[in-house]
Amino acid sequence: MRVSLVTPLFLSAMDHNYNAALRVFGPPAMFDDLYLPPLPPNVVIETNREALVRLGHDLTLFENQQFSALDMYRRFGFDEDDRPYLGHCVESPCNDVTNEALLLIRIVDEDGIERALRWVPRDRIYMEKAELFYNEQYVGPAEDVMREIVALFRDVFEFTMESNWSYEKRLEFYHSFPFEEMSTNEDVMAFRPILFGCPAFEDFEFTFPGCE
Repeated sequence: MRVSLVTPLFLSAMDHNYNAALRVFGPPAMFDDLYLPPLPPNVVIETNREALVRLGHDLTLFENQQFSALDMYRRFGFDEDDRPYLGHCVESPCNDVTNEALLLIRIVDEDGIERALRWVPRDRIYMEKAELFYNEQYVGPAEDVMREIVALFRDVFEFTMESNWSYEKRLEFYHSFPFEEMSTNEDVMAFRPILFGCPAFEDFEFTFPGCE
């Protein structure tokens, strides 16, 4: 399933003007052309609290060098036209009846492939290096940058838990997140005040550092 490409997120712009795209975080909280994938039958997604706990646990695993952030979050696959695509795993629930593991993949926006959210069975998505699919070096967040992105997601989910974000709201956030523009830790840190400075977060009292 595809999502129409919406307002570009020009993090590289001088004023880092992300506020136009952040309609997604406040009323009416919906892009006119945004299509969100329906929740597959019999799939039980994480609550906002469960997602917050999981993200914190993942960060501990990274800090202890037990797992790689890229291995856990970066994925490769093939679309219905057999074209390779790169994406990032943002959720991974199971089918409550068949126990099949699913991944919610945020497809990276690139030439010929539109930014999209896609539910994919775990056994149809791959962790191998990009060279196997692209015949070129992997381009995207490096290990340290991916860890910073996961830390940012953890902080966002502190807010989603307090404000009880809906499933649709979470999908809107995943779709709009500018993975493509996060090349360095500095990019992620520069994005923090833009994200948490948008009107949707103004009534939330943050308990984590670096978001003043």
